[in-house]
Amino acid sequence: MRVMHVISDENIGGAGVLLTTLLRNFDRGRVQSRVALPQNSRLSERIAALDIPIHSLQYPCDRFSLRSVRELSRLMEREGVDLVHANAALCARIAARRTRTAVLHTRHCCFPPTGIWKNQAVRKIGGVWNRSLSDRVIATAQAAAEDLQRLGIPDRQIEVILNGSEPIREVGETELAVFRNKWGIQKGDFVVGISARLAPCKGHETFLRAAKLACKSAPELTFRFLIAGDGSRRAELENMSHLLGISNHVVFCGFLEDMAPFYRMLRLNVNCSNGTETSCLALSEGMSAGVPMAVSDYGGNRDMVGESEAGIVFPVGNESALAEAIVGIASDPSKEARMRSAAYARYLARYTASGMTERVTDLYERLLFPSAFSREDPFFG
Repeated sequence: MRVMHVISDENIGGAGVLLTTLLRNFDRGRVQSRVALPQNSRLSERIAALDIPIHSLQYPCDRFSLRSVRELSRLMEREGVDLVHANAALCARIAARRTRTAVLHTRHCCFPPTGIWKNQAVRKIGGVWNRSLSDRVIATAQAAAEDLQRLGIPDRQIEVILNGSEPIREVGETELAVFRNKWGIQKGDFVVGISARLAPCKGHETFLRAAKLACKSAPELTFRFLIAGDGSRRAELENMSHLLGISNHVVFCGFLEDMAPFYRMLRLNVNCSNGTETSCLALSEGMSAGVPMAVSDYGGNRDMVGESEAGIVFPVGNESALAEAIVGIASDPSKEARMRSAAYARYLARYTASGMTERVTDLYERLLFPSAFSREDPFFG
């Protein structure tokens, strides 16, 4: 199968990490990939390192543009692709239809209808449009699938494939010591982390307020709070940590090319999202290192924990509940040990890169070679 992946990202976000994970894990005897992405995208270097053909796009493909549709149509015809897999690339879906190429796209986010999409008539029209532009849609969580259904995509056209991640590498004591020194961490510290772009939907203010409450309620414990990622709110959040009086407990780590030392030092991995979250890669990466979770009950977060002891779920924006979870785990070593074991087991059962890649490959084959599968398969419902 010759598959063209089209992504609109210029920076390295969750969709870009997910794409590179798929490219690294595809069986190249079954899937021959090429990638189309914006010029100067930070993803180019990562993809080139995988020896995957890259096509730099002259025109933005995330919103409708005749120039982009023409550019992508010519590229698809020249490459002779069998399937287009789009990631936030509307023009790729239109170009695929124009060239009579099979097409699917991935829904990476989860949020209720906003603006004009609150109007039922608009959603109905949008549903017809969306159904017509993709043969199938991958939802990266059940919550994302429910969003798609509200937008008019029928259940039979949706495939839920949870995001998977590669296991975080082991980190030796010498390397860890370098990062402990850099971030001011002592061996006995209870290290709590959050890894997300510094944007309003990620709820970092809840994380910081919970940090203050945890330090106040358990002064006998030594906490360190790490924030990995960068974004538009950095200055605001740094100032907030000063105003809360906890700047000596908080470290803004910035964008980390290699997340292994970060996760290997964590005792608790936090997600405070109040928007967009499906199956969070930062959580599955942490689980691969046996790090338990404390997550808001937004979108797909609750399903990341499920019925397991891998984590604790708290109400969106409730810093008191998050602080209670932090202190409760930090105060109970046996509970932490059980949660660490449960987190790693849950990763192996649901969130491996190999499992995700096999499910995506299977979807490609069912879409392109339907005669090879039973007509009783739910895929053909």
